Amino acid sequence: MVAHSDVNPAASGEAPSTIPLPDGSSLRREQRAAVYANPDRDLHGPCAVRTGGGDLLLCHQDSKAHHGGDGFVHQWRSRDQGQTWVDEGPAADWRDREYDALFGEYGLAPNGRLVMVVQRRRPEGGNDAIVSSVWYTSDDEGHTWDYRGEVDTSHPDAVITGREVVTCGSTLLFGAWSRLGSALYASADHGASWQRRSVVFPVEHPDFGGLAQSGPPYYPHVMPAADGGLVAVTYITPPANCCYFRYSADEGHTWGPVQRRDDIEVWAPRLGRLGDLLIMTGRDIGRRATVLRASADGGHTWNGPHVVDQPAHEGSYAYTDSLALSAHDLWVFTSSPQSPGRGDILGYRFSRS
Repeated sequence: MVAHSDVNPAASGEAPSTIPLPDGSSLRREQRAAVYANPDRDLHGPCAVRTGGGDLLLCHQDSKAHHGGDGFVHQWRSRDQGQTWVDEGPAADWRDREYDALFGEYGLAPNGRLVMVVQRRRPEGGNDAIVSSVWYTSDDEGHTWDYRGEVDTSHPDAVITGREVVTCGSTLLFGAWSRLGSALYASADHGASWQRRSVVFPVEHPDFGGLAQSGPPYYPHVMPAADGGLVAVTYITPPANCCYFRYSADEGHTWGPVQRRDDIEVWAPRLGRLGDLLIMTGRDIGRRATVLRASADGGHTWNGPHVVDQPAHEGSYAYTDSLALSAHDLWVFTSSPQSPGRGDILGYRFSRS
């Protein structure tokens, strides 16, 4: 199966075609790519990476319902910078072992190896049905994936969901949602092994008591900023509906104080980089939309929110990822239900000027 792009970005219910950025530049929407839609499946949680050879890979949850059931990590490849996408089928599949493999989170190691951290869940269970995450590596541009094991074998609750793997110098890092306190994991050997470097959002914090019961705050994401520091963000669902930040000046060994931001109402926030800017994407419940915010000061202040996509239907909407092809070329991928109660995968390409 090959998915094609719409050259006319006004072909769906998204917002205005230009997004202002805090440094005075702007993003112009250039195209919309319909990666995959299936009215019989729930598709959300996209994650994208550019391989060392230049292909784009995108994976997402593919299951019967939002909480899984017959679920696997579905992978797509583009050899033309996102213009078209080729279906490569399951990248991680645990259905024959009575688990769903749901979110897959990519990263590219300094030596060109790809890594992928995968959430596993007992089919159609709640958050308490999520079990320890596993990881894979690929040395052939993602054509095949080698299973490596559980990320952290010290405790079954140590890593229940990882977020996108990023590079900081020669080290790979990712934020992990954990019943023991959401943590930062690091690999100094190109994804061959992982070590817990620090706890970022601890269960002892008065707002984070739900972590031990698989509750909020959810899905911590970590990203290097242009100034060399690390930014970490997590969020709590309504009625709180807010994000929490921490900042590190030593690659995540230690962290500054937890900062609650009631002015940033972004569900499942994802961080990305566009040149020297930080990009945040996610769901805005009030606007019922995928939104984008940007920061020019290392994630301390954010402009927006600016609407990227408004789904045609309710469902698993506005789970996102962004991928910069250059300092002037950005993809935002999102789940945008094209049929009631589902989630389908779209991409929007922006140019910066």
